[in-house]
Amino acid sequence: MSVDELNKIIAVKKMDLEECEHELNNRYYPSIVRIAMMNYISNLQEQLKEYDNDVINL
Repeated sequence: MSVDELNKIIAVKKMDLEECEHELNNRYYPSIVRIAMMNYISNLQEQLKEYDNDVINL
């Protein structure tokens, strides 16, 4: 995967992460939905760390 492709993936995931965090903090959701959203946010954060490491290693 090229650096440009990784940068595009990172940008999309960062936007998704920001949007999810914003929604979680500014709207009411039932507990189960909040747990699922927090899990998704955690997964996105882990993926971003991995992609950032991949970019550094290229």
